[in-house]
Amino acid sequence: MTRTVLVALPLVVFAIAGLLAPVLAPVDPTAVDLAASLLPPSADHPLGTDQLGRDQLSRILYGAQISLAVTAAVLTISLTVGVITGTIAGYLGGRADRVISRVVDMAVSLPGMLVALAVIGVRGPGVVNLIIAMSLWAWAPYARIARARVAGLRGSPHLDALRLLGASPARVIGRHLLPPALAPCLVYASTDVGSIVLGVATLSFLGLGIPPPYAEWGQMLIEGRPYLASAWWLAYPPGIAITAVVFASNLLGERLAGDDERPSILRWVRPTARRRLADHVPTAAEGDVVLSVQDLSVGYPQRVVAEVSYEVRRGQVLAIVGESGSGKTTSVLAPFGLLDPSAVATGSATLGSGELMGLTPHERRLVNGRRVGVVFQDSLAVLNPLRTIGAHVDEAVRNAGRGGRRAATRRVTEELLRLVGLPDPAALARQFPHQLSGGMRQRVQIAIALAGEPELLVADEPTSALDVTVQAQLLDLLGRLRDELSMSMIVVSHDLAVVSRLADSVAVMYAGRIVESGPLTTVINDPGHPYTRGLLDAVPLPGAVPGTRFRTMPGRPGAGPDDSSGCAFAPRCPIAVTACTNDRPVLKVLTSAATHRSACSRGGA
Repeated sequence: MTRTVLVALPLVVFAIAGLLAPVLAPVDPTAVDLAASLLPPSADHPLGTDQLGRDQLSRILYGAQISLAVTAAVLTISLTVGVITGTIAGYLGGRADRVISRVVDMAVSLPGMLVALAVIGVRGPGVVNLIIAMSLWAWAPYARIARARVAGLRGSPHLDALRLLGASPARVIGRHLLPPALAPCLVYASTDVGSIVLGVATLSFLGLGIPPPYAEWGQMLIEGRPYLASAWWLAYPPGIAITAVVFASNLLGERLAGDDERPSILRWVRPTARRRLADHVPTAAEGDVVLSVQDLSVGYPQRVVAEVSYEVRRGQVLAIVGESGSGKTTSVLAPFGLLDPSAVATGSATLGSGELMGLTPHERRLVNGRRVGVVFQDSLAVLNPLRTIGAHVDEAVRNAGRGGRRAATRRVTEELLRLVGLPDPAALARQFPHQLSGGMRQRVQIAIALAGEPELLVADEPTSALDVTVQAQLLDLLGRLRDELSMSMIVVSHDLAVVSRLADSVAVMYAGRIVESGPLTTVINDPGHPYTRGLLDAVPLPGAVPGTRFRTMPGRPGAGPDDSSGCAFAPRCPIAVTACTNDRPVLKVLTSAATHRSACSRGGA
């Protein structure tokens, strides 16, 4: 911190000198006294006088005021236009991103000084024209930096969580994307100060910048050039001032680029109230189907999920299990519009009696974060590291229409944190995500998901990154919430042992399709598909002899639902026959239970 202050000292000194110029300047910088022409430095004139008898110290001070004022104006315009443009392009993606990126590329490729010369040549010299001319080329690098930063965040779980909470695009951009996009731009701006000061001085040196009689460092250089041999004090002071500002600006930029401290402007964004939106979608009655998904297919454009159907009833927990890449998360998030914008989803998904597929963004905000809550796998990626835990939950409460004044909203937040078993909610609400353990962050996610009092909670691998003890605690918490709130749940997992203590029914997915479904106890005790048997065999058994090897499935997981005409599991199946590679099996009811279905042509494992 001390080194950063020392590096920035010349900038601070000249900024203060410019602000206090009317107080510090000995005389009027435009006052002409031909009798005192070209006087050397003395007690009356510490930096001497110029050819018109004007005091050089006063002109240096007022020159700092003009140069840094023009620089501040150019930076403000460039930062505002560049960061907003780049953020919007990075967030929207697609055609809008491509068009804006091409405009930015053209602006960056043009020589900045030639652009400024062309503008001033048409409009003439002057302060306003100088600011316009320099802003026309200075904004583009900020747009490129902001666009790259936001494009990297576009598919992050954090934005998925915000969309789920019902945040509008304007709120997402203004509250959650502009601050992280601004951070690297501020670092670049620190180096741009020197470039703009030098550009202003260069244009003034060419007679196209600040016109006389105003004092400006570049103008002072051109006026002192004929007297370099006889009156050194005319050119050296403004030249040293320009060099010091440019040098300090570059050093400050390098210092900030390697500094771990974030700019203080990014530490807090004060929450604002959001108008409550009426929920016009009818809710499901007790015991009825809460969510019904029929023939769901998802492609990018190649299909990754094909003809998936499942139901979740009031107060019940459905577990969707399978290996990584089997399509379980995609099939769960697709009905709520939480996939990448390039995903194409077809089929039907009804929540209560309302169709979810094809909803407008406004209609989806009335569902996501209110009737449906989601807990994602990576809590550290979902939670914004620049905002406190209380700010996260406060926003969810407001978006759900349960907030009021700040104090009332915070009371609801603390109740939610207490509900999910977090100690001392008031103190914890003031902490940041990195200060919490993984299990505590998952509980915070659950509190956020519960803010809208949802009918359905979707938990995507909620315990995969946690140790066994914390896993058990979170599963017990989810079970308690299900019982106390009569809430339906979908739990996505790759571990049948994890969901066995929570789920009522299970759907097993492989290569983008459901290969077995039914009541949990029936599927575990009497699996009807070889893949389900393989998942069960991979679970360690209590009391097993130390050193016992797990049973594993040979081969590699199926890549997609359309990669073969037969059963996708056939290359790895220990009981496969020739017919399995030719005919794709469909889910059929097994004789053991009417609700137990399996997609195995041999009728069971």
